[in-house]
Amino acid sequence: MAWLQVNYDSKTLGKEQRFNAFLPEEPTQFETQAPAKQLPVLLLLHGLSSDETSYLRFTSLERYAKEHQIAVIMPAGDHSGYANMAYGHSYYDYVLEVFDYALQILPLSKRREDHFIAGHSMGGFGTIKYALTQTDRFSKAAPLSAVFTPDWLLNIDWYDFSKKALLGEKTKARGTELDPYYLVDQALKEGLDIPKLLIMCGTEDDLYQDNLDFIHYLDDKQVPYQFVDGEGKHDYAYWDKAIKYALDWFMEDRK
Repeated sequence: MAWLQVNYDSKTLGKEQRFNAFLPEEPTQFETQAPAKQLPVLLLLHGLSSDETSYLRFTSLERYAKEHQIAVIMPAGDHSGYANMAYGHSYYDYVLEVFDYALQILPLSKRREDHFIAGHSMGGFGTIKYALTQTDRFSKAAPLSAVFTPDWLLNIDWYDFSKKALLGEKTKARGTELDPYYLVDQALKEGLDIPKLLIMCGTEDDLYQDNLDFIHYLDDKQVPYQFVDGEGKHDYAYWDKAIKYALDWFMEDRK
């Protein structure tokens, strides 16, 4: 399994930026007479207190990805909420730039059915936003221990995290592009092909009720999903199990 640490000149952020990638080694990568096999790929988003290295350090993601022969792209999302910030950088656009850049330079499949997205906590918030707005890019999405009520995230008391940086002069996020409930309504209104959804949360997680509220809304809107709960807190002990389950789910149709 190759581990890539990529620094490149981001045109979206206007500065040098970084991402990590796991790339399964495959026999065609060592053959020079034909193009390398194109691999399925997961875009994996970290949480508010994490970074692009966290899944490398705190989970067994490399073993799980190797088992399934799937590439994993892990961008650096900072404290952005994976949004185009009112006072800050355009991180929503940047993550898409990373994904497109990786598709260009690595032996990755260009097909929607081979593209998946997942993330935990703030990364789960980003995951559901991309799943509902970039429906032509991803076939499956797995928000893990996700924030679904935007004001819950924006009002969190965390080191150097600024609600105003994301919202600007607005007083609330409900009914905006930062609101997953609003994005569900917009996706349905536009008739978009919403990716298959796997929503997971531990029952000891402070976000458990937020997850229940959101899936009840999906029920009301007749949006299909799979919900998996069980014992677990808001920590990497849970996310290690969750990302393994999610990878099995992403790849189950290939067996």
